[in-house]
Amino acid sequence: MPEFAALREEDPIQVGEYRLIGRLSPDVFVGFVGGVSPEPGEDAPEPPSGAAELVVVKLLDPEVDQERFLRMIEPFQEVSAFCTAQVLGSGLLDDRPYVVSEYIDGPTLEQATAAGTRLRNSALHRLAVGTATALVAIHQANVVHGDIRPGNVVLGPDGPRLINFGIGRAMAGTASATTRKVDVPAFTAPERLGGATAEPPADLFSWAATLVAAASGRSPFDGGSMAGTVNRITNGEPDLPDLGDLRELVLACLAKDPALRPTSSDVLLRLVGETNFLTARLPPPSGQPYSLPPPRLAPDSQPPLSPDSPPRSLPPSAGRDSPSTGQDSAGVAATLPVRRGRGVLIAVVAFLAGTLVSGVGVYALTRRPIVVASGPSAPRPSGLVRSEAATSVPTSVITTAPPITPSVTSAPVASVAPKADKDVKLADIDATLHENSADPVRLAAYLQVKRPFKAFARDRAGQFKEVGLAEEPRVSPMGDWVALNPWVKFQSSDMDHVRFTNLDTKESFTVNTVQKPAQTMNPAWSRDGGRLLLSTMNAKRDRITGFVVVDVRARTATAVKTQYSDTSSLPFAFTPDGKIARGYRSPKSNGIETYDMSGKVTHSMHWVGRPRDVSWYSPSGKQFMTVCPDDKEVCIWDATTGDRKATVPGIKDESYLLGWFDEDHILVQETAKKGRAQVKIVDFLGKVGRVLADLAPNNSARQFAPKAP
Repeated sequence: MPEFAALREEDPIQVGEYRLIGRLSPDVFVGFVGGVSPEPGEDAPEPPSGAAELVVVKLLDPEVDQERFLRMIEPFQEVSAFCTAQVLGSGLLDDRPYVVSEYIDGPTLEQATAAGTRLRNSALHRLAVGTATALVAIHQANVVHGDIRPGNVVLGPDGPRLINFGIGRAMAGTASATTRKVDVPAFTAPERLGGATAEPPADLFSWAATLVAAASGRSPFDGGSMAGTVNRITNGEPDLPDLGDLRELVLACLAKDPALRPTSSDVLLRLVGETNFLTARLPPPSGQPYSLPPPRLAPDSQPPLSPDSPPRSLPPSAGRDSPSTGQDSAGVAATLPVRRGRGVLIAVVAFLAGTLVSGVGVYALTRRPIVVASGPSAPRPSGLVRSEAATSVPTSVITTAPPITPSVTSAPVASVAPKADKDVKLADIDATLHENSADPVRLAAYLQVKRPFKAFARDRAGQFKEVGLAEEPRVSPMGDWVALNPWVKFQSSDMDHVRFTNLDTKESFTVNTVQKPAQTMNPAWSRDGGRLLLSTMNAKRDRITGFVVVDVRARTATAVKTQYSDTSSLPFAFTPDGKIARGYRSPKSNGIETYDMSGKVTHSMHWVGRPRDVSWYSPSGKQFMTVCPDDKEVCIWDATTGDRKATVPGIKDESYLLGWFDEDHILVQETAKKGRAQVKIVDFLGKVGRVLADLAPNNSARQFAPKAP
C-alpha cells in the first residue's frame, strides 16, 4: 500500500463519491471510489489494496469563482493519459471546488533531487521523453499545463508523470487578485513573470528548467533569492550542468523570446531522432512567404549555439501549430504552406509512452504522414549528398520528359461494390472494416501502437493472427509469410534485423540487416514474394542513405549504400519488374530515380513529382501515382511512357495516400468527424466509391494490400 499521512480531525472524510483515507499535503488527499459516508453503525467501505484504484482529491480556495473554474477545468478531462496523471473529475464540497486525478505511486522529482538523486545520460533522456510525451498530449488537446516544475513531476513505477496540469491556469483565470496563485519563479518563463498568461511556449521553458534541476538539483536561474532568480530569468543566462546531447534542445527551450522556442511536438520528435513527421506547416497569416534564413553550415563548421541564438535544428514557433518556416533534412530552409498532419505523431506518442520512457530504444519512423500536399520542394544541396561508399559521380540516364497531357480525366472503367456485405470490427484498435467479398484489397496487417503493442497479420482465410510484439508487420503478396520489422531496436545486439514468420506452418527465422547506429524502415515486398526491401536510415541526420535487400529463400541480406541520400519521407520501393527506386527532390524538379545494386542511379523520371510511401504502382504495374509536380493534386502516370494519364481532383491537403484499390481507384485516408478517419476508395475523378474502413487513426499502424491468390 502506498504511504501517506493520516487524516487530521479537521480533514473531510468524504468528497463527492470519493472516500478519503490519507493526506499528501494540507489540501491534497488520497481516496477511492467508496460511495456515500456510512450511516452510524455501518461499516466504512474497505480501501483498495494497491495504488491502481486510488485517486488524488485536491481542495481549492473557496474564493475561486466556482462556476467558472469548473467550466475551465472540464477540458482537461479530455487529455489523453500519456505520461500524465489523468484528470478524472471535479465538483464542489460545500463552497470549495475540488479536482480529482489519477494517483501515481512514487516520489516527486523535487523529493528525489532533495534526497541527492541526480539524473544523467539515459535516465535523464527517459525523463525528457516521458515529460515531453505528456506535453504533446496536453497541447494537442488545446490546453496548457501552466505549472511545470520538479514538484509536479512524479517518478512513477512505469515512468515519469506530469501531475496538476491545468489547475494553475484555471485558477489564474478565476481567482481574485488577492487569492491568485504565485508561480514558483525558478521554473517560470520570463513572459509570465511579466504578467502574460500561460501558453504552450511557457510550458517548454518550464520543462527545460525542470530537466536542468533533475541533472543538477537546482534551477538553471537560481539567484539565491526570489528577486535574484527573477532577475536572472529575465536578463541572465542559464547555468547548465552536463546535459550531453540534450544541451542544445534545452537551450532552445530556454530562449527569452517565446516565439523562438520549439513546440512540444518538435521537442519530442527531436528526442527520438526524428524531425520529418512535422515538415508541413501553415502559411503566415498575411499570406506572404516567410523570409528564409541562410543555409546551415556543415555540422563541423557550425559555431556554438548561444542562449540568445535561435534554435539551430528546430524551426522557430510561437506555439502549437504556429506559422513557421520548415527545414528540410539537408538543413536548407523552405516555406511549407500546408498544415501538417499530426495523426501519426499521436500514434508515436502512444508508443513512446510505453517504450522509450521504460528505457528501451524505439524505432518509430516507418508510418510517417503521407500528406498529399507537402508544400514547395526544399532545395537539394548543391552537388551530391553522398554516402560513404560514393567515390565518383557516375552519369545518370535521364529520360526526356514526354509532353504533359491536359489535366482532364476520362471516366473510370472498373466499378466498385457500392455496399459492404460484411463488417469486421477490430475492438483493440477501434476500427471497423466495411468489406465486400468482391474487393481486391483488404486490411492485411496492423500493429497496435498502444499497450500491449501486439502485431496481427491476416491469413489467406481472412483471420487475424497475433504474430509479434512491437514489430511492424508486412504480409507477403502470396499471403504465406509475414515480415516483422521491430520498432524497438538493438535489444539483444548492435545489429538491426527483420523477422519472418510463415502464417501456415508457424516456421520463423531472423535475418540481420545493418549495424548500429544505422537502422532499417519501410519494409516492402517484391511482387513474387521472394525478396524484402528495407530503407536504411541515418536517424541522427534524418536521411535515408541506402537500402537492404533480403533474399527470403536464401535467408541472406545485402546492404547497399547509395549514390544519393535524401529525406526519410522518400523510402525505397520495388518497381513491378523488381528494380529498386525511390522519389527524390531537387531545386528544379521532383521525380523518381532507379538504382542498381551498386547504389548508383541508372534512370530518372524528373517530371513526375514525388511518390509517397512504398505502394506507388497499380496492381498491373502499368501505372503509378505521385503527388503532382505542383504539390497540389494526385497524378496518375503511365509506367512505360511516363505520360500523365489522369489528375485526381479534390484530395484534401491532410489526406494520406495508402496505395491502389484496383486499376481505376486509389485508397485515400481522410479525416472524419470526432477525430476519426475513413479509408475511402476514390476514382480518378475524385469520386468516392465506398468507405472501406472507419477507424481511430492513432491506434494502429496498418497495411492495406491485395488479397493473396
